[in-house]
Amino acid sequence: MSSQTQSDSERRFVPLSLDGLELELSEMELAALQPLLEAGGIEVIVQGATPLPNLPYELLVPEDQLEQAQAILQEAIQAGPEGADEAESGTKEPAS
Repeated sequence: MSSQTQSDSERRFVPLSLDGLELELSEMELAALQPLLEAGGIEVIVQGATPLPNLPYELLVPEDQLEQAQAILQEAIQAGPEGADEAESGTKEPAS
């Protein structure tokens, strides 16, 4: 077993939090945030009761990537829906 494989199996995952609060996400929020984090190179584990859609989901990220995940989340919040549309289309609109 290589040391890389061994360290991956021992990797500690922690709940994604923002400003000290653990995030509890709806299915829609999860669908938006999970691909964003994965595109940023962050491994994500989803915890939640999928048969019960009224209960929240929780995202777990590697402890050593928590700050990076929080930075991606903050950037997405600051960009807002316009930033998501821009990123999806792959174009940047000129600032007015």
